[in-house]
Amino acid sequence: MQIVIARHGETDWNLNGRMMGQKDIPLNEHGREQARILKEKLSNFAFDCCYTSPLIRAKETAEIICDGKCNVISDNNLKERYGGTMEGQVIQNWKDFKDDGTAESSDGILNRAKSFLETIKQTDHNCILIVSHNGLIKNLRHLILEKDGEVDYKNGGLSNCDFESYEI
Repeated sequence: MQIVIARHGETDWNLNGRMMGQKDIPLNEHGREQARILKEKLSNFAFDCCYTSPLIRAKETAEIICDGKCNVISDNNLKERYGGTMEGQVIQNWKDFKDDGTAESSDGILNRAKSFLETIKQTDHNCILIVSHNGLIKNLRHLILEKDGEVDYKNGGLSNCDFESYEI
């Protein structure tokens, strides 16, 4: 199965350096344009379906990319990591993020990513699109590439509307 994993388009909170987590922040106009550009970049893929986080920034990105050509299925396992009291806070350098114990655990988001991958492996899809968020994408990548150790949240993220492709 080929999977294409894409990050949602830009939001105003991305511009302002605010941690979104599971806050339901919409795309801004630039984010919608990024999604339209990504739609063109992905035009050679024949997606059987698209799985997306139900958060509006990911769902709207998915709908723009798919443009009615395949089903867009919301899956709660694809939500971003819950950021607790840090959600909405401006973070100048993501490497400085400090968890005060109110955020979702690393194991929690990793288990959601595992559950999602187990579910799609049971389908008969040949090619799927996944639209999600940086934290969740890092967990999916970690699992797909069968990396050892903990997920590296501070490095290696995708830019808004960037994508990666894998065979699983």
